[in-house]
Amino acid sequence: MLIKEIVQEGRVEGVYMVLDCRRRVARNGKPFADIKLGDKSGEIALKVWEAQEEIFAKLQKGRVIRLAAVAGNYNNILQLEADGKEDFFRICQEGEYDPADFLPVSPVPLAESWRILDKACAQVELAPFRELLATFFQDSSFRKEFARVPAALRHHHAYLGGLLEHTAGVVTICQAALAHYPHVNRDLLLSGALLHDIGKVRSYETGTGFTNTDEGKLLGHLVLGVKMVAEAIAEIRRQRGAAFFPSTLELPLLHLLVSHHGVMEWGSPVEPVLLEACLLHHADYMDSEAAKYREAVRSGPAEAGSWTPYNQNLRRSVYLPDLQWEEPAAAEESTIEK
Repeated sequence: MLIKEIVQEGRVEGVYMVLDCRRRVARNGKPFADIKLGDKSGEIALKVWEAQEEIFAKLQKGRVIRLAAVAGNYNNILQLEADGKEDFFRICQEGEYDPADFLPVSPVPLAESWRILDKACAQVELAPFRELLATFFQDSSFRKEFARVPAALRHHHAYLGGLLEHTAGVVTICQAALAHYPHVNRDLLLSGALLHDIGKVRSYETGTGFTNTDEGKLLGHLVLGVKMVAEAIAEIRRQRGAAFFPSTLELPLLHLLVSHHGVMEWGSPVEPVLLEACLLHHADYMDSEAAKYREAVRSGPAEAGSWTPYNQNLRRSVYLPDLQWEEPAAAEESTIEK
């Protein structure tokens, strides 16, 4: 049974990956295991009451288990429960499962997102920016990694192909802004949109799950992205001469990269001071927030009625309005006998 198919209380059996396992103490003073399970369809909590020490040793992050548990309702949220004194799981050995079954995948076909990015690259006319974009997006190994990693580990686009899908979304929103604000520098905004998150290629890695690399933990994707772009510009200058890529082009582009989180509290070392940087920030924020809502709707059970289950990222349930409408039939004219 896939996690998205767990829509009501009752017996549950399936194969899931352990995403997290923590020791907790219940109100009665007895220990229990607070576990997060996942598969390609979603995540769900598992509570193992009176958990023995060997359970914590076996249910380590990244392990795949065959589970028999019970789904119950806790504060209007479905969770799984098991008795730690019973045999409720078995660890699956390598070869018994496909690791890809436990990594969520972008719902948007990769080819569709690549079409948007490649078209945007072709729209950039300024030669230094075009060559810079080609350094990355015409490199087959970079494209492979860019299309694989998530855009985040938890909050939005947290699946294979997530970074590619998110970048395509940001590019699309920026193109809409360009149509509305004709004085915006197209080449600068599109180049910033295409490159704003490339540091995530070196920040995240995939295996049995999504994790930070050492570089990602120590430097973060903003710093890594600026480093990658600056190094690429330095190589272009080495080949084409310093005058080909002047600092008057480099600095505004790097500013878009370091300011796209918008405010320092959200991780930007500086805040936007260019109109293009402002638009990029809001495009990035809009696409990431919209993704949270889409994911809440997509992962919610079809029988949920007008509300999705409580969503941890949004810290709310999402309302699903019934907006279907049919024109009412014309009222029949009544004749009054005289």
